[in-house]
Amino acid sequence: MTQTIPATVLLTRPKAAGTRFAADLAAPVILSPLMKRVFLDFEPLDEAPDAMVFTSENGVRGFVRGSEWRGRAFCVGDRTAQEARDAGFDAESAGGDLRDLHALLAKRAQGMRLIHARGRHVAGDVEMGAVPLTVYEQRAVPMSAEARAALAKDQTVIVPLFSPRSVALFAEQLTGKEVASLVLIVISEAAADVARGRGLSVDRVADAPDAAAMLRAIEDVRR
Repeated sequence: MTQTIPATVLLTRPKAAGTRFAADLAAPVILSPLMKRVFLDFEPLDEAPDAMVFTSENGVRGFVRGSEWRGRAFCVGDRTAQEARDAGFDAESAGGDLRDLHALLAKRAQGMRLIHARGRHVAGDVEMGAVPLTVYEQRAVPMSAEARAALAKDQTVIVPLFSPRSVALFAEQLTGKEVASLVLIVISEAAADVARGRGLSVDRVADAPDAAAMLRAIEDVRR
């Protein structure tokens, strides 16, 4: 009886996020980040905000590198909120995604002067008139030799992509020589549009723009 070899999952997330996500997968995993985080210097705040807005842990880390201000903070999710609390902020979590953060800001932050510490590239911006402050960027890096070898084999490779930019970077690195059967999973319709615009077929769009939904989508296609 021939044993079925489980499909490999190629994770292109930044290293820390990819490692966390891989721990929840019962499948062979190749980690090959397409981006690396680089913190950026920024000008001192000319006026203290009423509150900070953080949409990622990197936003918190990048901001505290360049500012001693601590106070109230509104955060997209629990992990980001904990990072902010550990850094000295009075942080409140929206407990979800950007839509949940918008709802929290509409409820709690009316009339406040907000500063959004963010990366250079974002999938969506914060409402409520938050002033953007770029504190880091994710710079593109090439796929690893292991990832390219997997894509060159006649086998199924599941590729979950977590942002429109990740889709674009992945598509740019495909050479046309790949023979793997790609199963492409994307986090949003915006990411799907980027994939289709670059000639890639999308097998699944996650039912919510978060890691839990991406995990469910991977498990579904592996059945």
